[in-house]
Amino acid sequence: MNSELKDVAKKIKVFFCDSDGVLFPNTVLMGAPHKAKYRSYYDGLGLLFLRELGIRIVFITNEKGESAAALLETVDKLNSLPSSKPQKADGWEPIVLYEGCNSEKKLETAKEFLNQNGLTLEESAYMGDDLIDAPLLRAVALPSAPAQAEEAIKSICKFVAKREGGAGAIRDFANMILEARGIDPFTLPTQ
Repeated sequence: MNSELKDVAKKIKVFFCDSDGVLFPNTVLMGAPHKAKYRSYYDGLGLLFLRELGIRIVFITNEKGESAAALLETVDKLNSLPSSKPQKADGWEPIVLYEGCNSEKKLETAKEFLNQNGLTLEESAYMGDDLIDAPLLRAVALPSAPAQAEEAIKSICKFVAKREGGAGAIRDFANMILEARGIDPFTLPTQ
Protein backbone atom coordinates (compact mmCIF):
# COMPACT_ATOMS: atom_id res chain seq x y z
CA MET A 1 0.00 0.00 0.00
CA ASN A 2 1.43 3.39 -0.93
CA SER A 3 1.93 6.02 1.77
CA GLU A 4 -0.68 8.42 0.32
CA LEU A 5 -3.42 5.77 0.43
CA LYS A 6 -2.33 4.71 3.92
CA ASP A 7 -2.46 8.30 5.22
CA VAL A 8 -5.93 8.92 3.77
CA ALA A 9 -7.27 5.55 4.96
CA LYS A 10 -6.25 6.31 8.55
CA LYS A 11 -8.46 9.44 8.57
CA ILE A 12 -11.69 7.90 7.27
CA LYS A 13 -14.68 8.32 9.60
CA VAL A 14 -17.53 7.69 7.16
CA PHE A 15 -17.95 5.18 4.33
CA PHE A 16 -20.56 6.17 1.75
CA CYS A 17 -21.55 3.30 -0.48
CA ASP A 18 -23.67 2.65 -3.55
CA SER A 19 -25.78 -0.52 -3.55
CA ASP A 20 -26.16 -2.01 -7.05
CA GLY A 21 -22.71 -2.81 -8.39
CA VAL A 22 -21.12 -2.51 -4.93
CA LEU A 23 -23.04 -4.36 -2.18
CA PHE A 24 -25.02 -6.27 -4.79
CA PRO A 25 -23.81 -7.36 -8.24
CA ASN A 26 -24.87 -4.98 -10.97
CA THR A 27 -27.43 -7.52 -12.19
CA VAL A 28 -31.01 -8.33 -11.32
CA LEU A 29 -33.07 -11.51 -11.61
CA MET A 30 -36.37 -10.59 -13.21
CA GLY A 31 -39.62 -12.53 -13.14
CA ALA A 32 -39.95 -12.82 -9.37
CA PRO A 33 -42.54 -10.70 -7.53
CA HIS A 34 -39.65 -8.46 -6.48
CA LYS A 35 -36.22 -7.88 -7.96
CA ALA A 36 -34.07 -10.72 -6.66
CA LYS A 37 -30.56 -9.73 -5.59
CA TYR A 38 -27.76 -11.48 -3.79
CA ARG A 39 -24.78 -10.28 -1.79
CA SER A 40 -21.62 -11.71 -0.29
CA TYR A 41 -21.19 -12.59 3.37
CA TYR A 42 -17.63 -11.28 2.96
CA ASP A 43 -19.10 -7.81 2.50
CA GLY A 44 -21.28 -8.18 5.58
CA LEU A 45 -18.22 -8.91 7.68
CA GLY A 46 -16.39 -6.03 6.02
CA LEU A 47 -19.18 -3.68 7.09
CA LEU A 48 -18.99 -5.13 10.61
CA PHE A 49 -15.23 -4.43 10.72
CA LEU A 50 -15.73 -0.82 9.60
CA ARG A 51 -18.43 -0.30 12.22
CA GLU A 52 -16.20 -1.80 14.91
CA LEU A 53 -13.60 0.86 14.00
CA GLY A 54 -16.25 3.55 14.51
CA ILE A 55 -16.61 4.29 10.80
CA ARG A 56 -20.16 5.38 9.91
CA ILE A 57 -21.80 3.44 7.06
CA VAL A 58 -24.15 5.32 4.72
CA PHE A 59 -25.77 3.80 1.64
CA ILE A 60 -26.78 6.31 -1.02
CA THR A 61 -28.65 4.75 -3.93
CA ASN A 62 -30.63 5.81 -6.95
CA GLU A 63 -32.99 2.89 -6.24
CA LYS A 64 -36.19 3.61 -4.33
CA GLY A 65 -39.33 1.89 -3.15
CA GLU A 66 -39.60 -1.77 -4.13
CA SER A 67 -36.39 -1.49 -6.14
CA ALA A 68 -34.54 -0.73 -2.90
CA ALA A 69 -36.30 -3.46 -0.88
CA ALA A 70 -33.27 -5.81 -0.80
CA LEU A 71 -31.03 -2.99 0.43
CA LEU A 72 -33.54 -1.92 3.08
CA GLU A 73 -33.81 -5.53 4.28
CA THR A 74 -30.01 -5.79 4.46
CA VAL A 75 -29.66 -2.51 6.37
CA ASP A 76 -32.42 -3.53 8.81
CA LYS A 77 -30.69 -6.87 9.41
CA LEU A 78 -27.28 -5.26 9.99
CA ASN A 79 -28.82 -2.67 12.32
CA SER A 80 -30.42 -5.45 14.39
CA LEU A 81 -27.13 -7.20 15.22
CA PRO A 82 -26.46 -7.51 18.97
CA SER A 83 -23.60 -4.98 18.74
CA SER A 84 -25.87 -2.38 17.11
CA LYS A 85 -27.06 -0.71 20.26
CA PRO A 86 -28.98 2.56 20.30
CA GLN A 87 -26.89 5.62 19.61
CA LYS A 88 -24.76 6.79 22.57
CA ALA A 89 -25.00 3.40 24.30
CA ASP A 90 -21.47 2.26 23.44
CA GLY A 91 -22.74 0.34 20.41
CA TRP A 92 -22.23 0.88 16.73
CA GLU A 93 -23.89 3.78 14.99
CA PRO A 94 -26.82 2.62 12.84
CA ILE A 95 -26.28 2.19 9.13
CA VAL A 96 -28.10 4.94 7.25
CA LEU A 97 -29.90 4.53 3.92
CA TYR A 98 -30.85 7.26 1.45
CA GLU A 99 -32.98 6.18 -1.53
CA GLY A 100 -33.80 7.87 -4.83
CA CYS A 101 -30.57 9.85 -5.15
CA ASN A 102 -29.39 10.55 -8.68
CA SER A 103 -25.87 11.72 -9.53
CA GLU A 104 -25.89 15.26 -8.10
CA LYS A 105 -28.32 14.30 -5.32
CA LYS A 106 -25.80 11.73 -4.04
CA LEU A 107 -23.25 14.48 -3.44
CA GLU A 108 -25.84 16.81 -1.86
CA THR A 109 -27.07 14.01 0.40
CA ALA A 110 -23.55 13.13 1.50
CA LYS A 111 -22.82 16.79 2.32
CA GLU A 112 -26.05 17.05 4.34
CA PHE A 113 -25.19 13.90 6.30
CA LEU A 114 -21.68 15.20 6.99
CA ASN A 115 -22.95 18.60 8.15
CA GLN A 116 -25.53 16.98 10.46
CA ASN A 117 -22.87 14.74 12.00
CA GLY A 118 -19.93 17.14 12.28
CA LEU A 119 -17.90 15.30 9.64
CA THR A 120 -16.14 16.46 6.46
CA LEU A 121 -15.48 15.22 2.94
CA GLU A 122 -11.80 14.94 3.96
CA GLU A 123 -12.86 12.21 6.42
CA SER A 124 -15.02 10.41 3.85
CA ALA A 125 -14.73 7.49 1.48
CA TYR A 126 -17.19 6.43 -1.20
CA MET A 127 -17.41 3.24 -3.24
CA GLY A 128 -19.25 3.46 -6.54
CA ASP A 129 -19.10 1.67 -9.87
CA ASP A 130 -20.62 3.83 -12.61
CA LEU A 131 -20.89 7.36 -13.97
CA ILE A 132 -23.77 8.29 -11.64
CA ASP A 133 -21.23 7.98 -8.80
CA ALA A 134 -18.60 10.33 -10.27
CA PRO A 135 -19.57 13.61 -8.52
CA LEU A 136 -19.39 12.04 -5.06
CA LEU A 137 -16.26 10.04 -5.91
CA ARG A 138 -14.53 13.25 -7.00
CA ALA A 139 -15.50 15.02 -3.76
CA VAL A 140 -14.41 12.52 -1.08
CA ALA A 141 -10.90 11.94 0.25
CA LEU A 142 -10.92 8.23 -0.60
CA PRO A 143 -12.77 7.43 -3.84
CA SER A 144 -13.06 3.65 -4.27
CA ALA A 145 -14.48 1.20 -6.78
CA PRO A 146 -15.16 -2.53 -7.09
CA ALA A 147 -13.13 -4.52 -9.63
CA GLN A 148 -15.83 -4.51 -12.34
CA ALA A 149 -16.46 -0.75 -12.20
CA GLU A 150 -16.37 1.23 -15.41
CA GLU A 151 -12.81 2.13 -16.43
CA ALA A 152 -13.66 5.84 -16.29
CA ILE A 153 -14.65 5.38 -12.65
CA LYS A 154 -11.61 3.31 -11.72
CA SER A 155 -9.40 6.02 -13.23
CA ILE A 156 -10.57 8.58 -10.63
CA CYS A 157 -10.28 6.23 -7.63
CA LYS A 158 -7.46 5.91 -5.12
CA PHE A 159 -8.54 2.37 -4.25
CA VAL A 160 -9.89 -0.34 -6.57
CA ALA A 161 -10.97 -3.60 -4.93
CA LYS A 162 -9.68 -6.92 -6.21
CA ARG A 163 -13.18 -8.38 -6.03
CA GLU A 164 -16.35 -7.35 -7.81
CA GLY A 165 -19.41 -5.72 -6.34
CA GLY A 166 -21.59 -8.24 -4.53
CA ALA A 167 -18.61 -10.60 -4.27
CA GLY A 168 -16.34 -9.05 -1.64
CA ALA A 169 -15.48 -5.54 -2.86
CA ILE A 170 -16.57 -3.95 0.43
CA ARG A 171 -14.52 -6.52 2.36
CA ASP A 172 -11.48 -5.58 0.24
CA PHE A 173 -12.08 -1.94 1.22
CA ALA A 174 -12.38 -2.88 4.91
CA ASN A 175 -9.22 -5.01 4.73
CA MET A 176 -7.36 -2.05 3.23
CA ILE A 177 -8.52 0.21 6.09
CA LEU A 178 -7.42 -2.41 8.64
CA GLU A 179 -4.01 -2.75 6.98
CA ALA A 180 -3.52 1.03 6.88
CA ARG A 181 -4.29 1.25 10.59
CA GLY A 182 -2.18 -1.77 11.52
CA ILE A 183 -5.16 -3.73 12.88
CA ASP A 184 -5.15 -7.52 12.81
CA PRO A 185 -8.59 -8.71 11.58
CA PHE A 186 -8.35 -11.71 13.92
CA THR A 187 -8.73 -9.29 16.85
CA LEU A 188 -12.14 -8.05 15.66
CA PRO A 189 -15.59 -9.55 16.34
CA THR A 190 -17.17 -11.62 13.61
CA GLN A 191 -20.85 -11.08 14.46
